[in-house]
Amino acid sequence: MRKRNTWLAMMPCLLAAYTAAAENVQMRVWVNAQEEVVYKVDFEGRHMIGTSPLGLNIDNRPYGKEVVALEADTLSADHILYTVKQRDDRAFQIETKVFDDGMALRYHIPTDGKPVCIYGEETSYQFPQGTRTWYASGPFQYGWVQAYQDRKVEALEGELLAPPATFLTPDGIYAALTEANLFHYHGAVLFGVGDNRVQYGYVENKGHLETGTLTGMPPMKYAQQVVRDVPWIISPRGTDEGIVTPWRVLMLANSLNDLVNNSIIQEVADQPDPKLFPHGAQTEWIKPGRAVFTWLVEGGVERLSVQNHMKYVDGCAELGIETVVVDDGWELWPDTEPNAQGRTKWDLLSELVSYAKGKGVDIWVWRPSSPRAGNRTDIGLIDDEERRHFMEKCAEIGVKGLKIDFFHSENLFTVTLMEDILRDAAKAHLMVIFHGVNKPTGDTYTYPNLLAKEAVRGLESVGAENSWAPGPAWTYHNTVLPFTRWLAGPADYTPLNFRAFCPKEVTFAHQLATIYMFTSPMLIFAADMEDMLNCPARRMIEEVPVTWDETVALPESAIGEIAAIARRKGEVWYLSVLNGSEARTFQCQLDFLPKGRYKAEIACDKPGERRSLEMKTTHVRGGGEFRQELQAGGGFVMKITR
Repeated sequence: MRKRNTWLAMMPCLLAAYTAAAENVQMRVWVNAQEEVVYKVDFEGRHMIGTSPLGLNIDNRPYGKEVVALEADTLSADHILYTVKQRDDRAFQIETKVFDDGMALRYHIPTDGKPVCIYGEETSYQFPQGTRTWYASGPFQYGWVQAYQDRKVEALEGELLAPPATFLTPDGIYAALTEANLFHYHGAVLFGVGDNRVQYGYVENKGHLETGTLTGMPPMKYAQQVVRDVPWIISPRGTDEGIVTPWRVLMLANSLNDLVNNSIIQEVADQPDPKLFPHGAQTEWIKPGRAVFTWLVEGGVERLSVQNHMKYVDGCAELGIETVVVDDGWELWPDTEPNAQGRTKWDLLSELVSYAKGKGVDIWVWRPSSPRAGNRTDIGLIDDEERRHFMEKCAEIGVKGLKIDFFHSENLFTVTLMEDILRDAAKAHLMVIFHGVNKPTGDTYTYPNLLAKEAVRGLESVGAENSWAPGPAWTYHNTVLPFTRWLAGPADYTPLNFRAFCPKEVTFAHQLATIYMFTSPMLIFAADMEDMLNCPARRMIEEVPVTWDETVALPESAIGEIAAIARRKGEVWYLSVLNGSEARTFQCQLDFLPKGRYKAEIACDKPGERRSLEMKTTHVRGGGEFRQELQAGGGFVMKITR
């Protein structure tokens, strides 16, 4: 049981200071001598977040300054709703929740049912001097712009940090910042603002601003460009309602294991609508699984043909993989298929679905969220009637899920569009993944038919590192991701490729281990079918789980250097390791295993070879020591059974 207490003490200025405390975390909120609402956070008795401001800039007026009263309504031991009253008779509320492993806060803005303009946000976090920070320097909706940085907090002024960003204080406390429950609001990023502080703010795509489009893929020259601090307008959902912001989430941990197991995002997420999801994530038509797609395989345009998709259906049936995702191009089949003979796209898709059903394989299909700049064939899903018709037709012919692409913004319009897509998909009993999209914010808990969001520099970016997909070496990138991006939720990295889309810096064993490291309820492999069927470690591909019962980040992990994570499914454990740029002898204690003797099957690199896999078998003991030689950019997967 968590032990939580809340108490208050009077300040000399006669405004109350309130402290909410969980077992490990204390959050104090008060009004300072400058009449500003501020707060601080301690973790296990250690200073964590120094005095930092709270508030918003609404209609170009500060909320959180010139405060004359701060009142607290203690909703529960760990849950306080503050009412902030200002000199000009304006008032708003700050809601806080304190957990054993962090805290979350959000704002309630009264609007009398009228629209307001958001100019910015004061919410910030002051970290101790010398805190180390890992962050992506581009918004996650541009999945290929993830040049992860490793800097001290005092060097962040002027920087854009894409949430989640991860921090490590000099005395060993890990922290991560992100947002949760993003609905009917503009998604946020973080800015370095000096004084060891990072602050929430907003960006817009430059292409959207200059062309007047609200969402979707802009002209390529604007694809990676953002404009900061553009005011935006929001109206309440109902005439008598105000505005409720997303939660601003601070995760805290003493270890990487505690960090990757932090559950605050899930705890503050809205529950699923029981009318859409009678049994929540266990609703019968929601079925996580593995998939293949042909977008990154060899073969030119014929890789997108009906015939090639049938070939991949056959391979999935042999491997026990549940799904084939039909990517961009299927709606043009009447023009591109040599034997179309007047059949419509729905006729051809229906034939593929029927063929796959006979093999026990499901079909998902791709569509852009909105027309791409310069594309004459895109239809999109912005129009309500078109969206519902498309989804009803997909469901009618037996399609099980949708891959929706090219959002490229997290402005209010796009966030609302995503929710509309998820609701309409749920009505049609369709699962969804979002591509070209913002970071997860707990939306997979509110809409469990959303299995994953891309929001990551994945294998699609291989080969374009110095052009449209800038980023660091893949050895560094891959060993940062489990402790940054994955803290927010599952991604659509499309792992596993042994040809052109296998980064030159990594080995085949590293590539194989990514399917266990970059886990997702819809895990889409990018490999050519022949390579999976003939892989010496084929069994590791055939049986990789997509949902897990337990996850343990080993203490040997070091962000940007090596990632070592053990996961349990039932009574079987899998240890996956991704090595960074330096060869090493990996050595760990198998403390995550109960006492006893186990069989260990290991998929690893052949000694001295970078493009060859081998399987070997040994025995290990719970709590015992394990060693494995790792090449630079190497890795391995170990299956452990009684």
